[in-house]
Amino acid sequence: MRAAARSELNRPSSASVVSLTHATRQETCMATPAEPTYQEQTFPTIDEAEEAAVREGRRSTSPEPNVNQGGHGGIRPLGAARQILEKPAPFDSVENEFYRRVRDGAYPDLAPVVPASYTADQVRERLGDQLDAPAGDALDDRRHIYIENITSDLSQPKTLDAKIGRSTTSYRENKAQQEKSSWDAGVKSFKFALGIDPMTGSTQRGWRIVAGTDASGIRVLDGMQSQSILSKFSEDPAVWDQLIGKMQGIRNAAARSDLGFIAASVFSVHGTQNGETKVDARLIDFAHAIDARNPFKQSPSPSPEGSPRLGGGPAAPDLTRLKDKYRNQFLAGMDSLIKDATRVRTTKTALATMNPTHVRPRSTSPQQQPAVTAPTNTTNTARRR
Repeated sequence: MRAAARSELNRPSSASVVSLTHATRQETCMATPAEPTYQEQTFPTIDEAEEAAVREGRRSTSPEPNVNQGGHGGIRPLGAARQILEKPAPFDSVENEFYRRVRDGAYPDLAPVVPASYTADQVRERLGDQLDAPAGDALDDRRHIYIENITSDLSQPKTLDAKIGRSTTSYRENKAQQEKSSWDAGVKSFKFALGIDPMTGSTQRGWRIVAGTDASGIRVLDGMQSQSILSKFSEDPAVWDQLIGKMQGIRNAAARSDLGFIAASVFSVHGTQNGETKVDARLIDFAHAIDARNPFKQSPSPSPEGSPRLGGGPAAPDLTRLKDKYRNQFLAGMDSLIKDATRVRTTKTALATMNPTHVRPRSTSPQQQPAVTAPTNTTNTARRR
């Protein structure tokens, strides 16, 4: 199993040295894994740091959909059919708490549009003898989240991962919920606001491609080619009809939820099952979700800088404004993505009309054209509320 890992930019020296901190974990068959240890590594440039992250599994560039959602490394598929994904997320992280709240019914509008999630005990129960004893004992809610793999029952799945929002990081959110120092939060904000977001097109377009079957795995390049990668998702207008409907459902659910989303993604997939084409899309990546009414990682104590952290009365109005800002940016980004997907659908329809053989249905039977259907999320019924 690859080590669960995290990386962040530390203050560079005068030579613009980039330091990345990442976790390494001892392999163990014990029920309680050893505490992670952290070792700082220094790289001359950001590019070299990124390459090291790829080599060490802290960021995945694999086109295989089972292990590549949002470009995150360390994701491990579980079960004979790879139906559950184990993703590194410490228990006190925003994303881990977000999925716990969804299971508890805190966000009923979002539940149908996010992947189902499970506790470690539920994973052991669902997979049974598909896990050997050491693998079962290694499951740990304190270190990981366990979510459904929406590609597991599909043959030849094709995936697309689009990060939503014109700003994909926030100085204030990184200080408050990620507990970064003012310097680290500022460096990250500066890097994205003046570099990554404008270069990848997020600032202008409101969304960008970060992963998928047709993505290269190079973050900036994929972002710049987002429109082209989007258009390659399918040649079948019926697939686009279903996908656009799914995207609209995600957009509407987010609008009703009253949450803000920074750097959340829409993960889309289509493939065949029993000769029929299936299409699905889910909202993923909640490391920077904002709930102003019930803040994540609440703490009424003052921060080292002297300002109140989340949960303190004076922080609530500021958190509300921050949530509203990124909520509106997320909705605008979804509107832009849906508009662009609709434009692609129109083009594919015109091509199919002019040349019917241009669209070849994905079917195991050459005499029968499969109907395009949206899959029902049967795993959602197993969620513990």
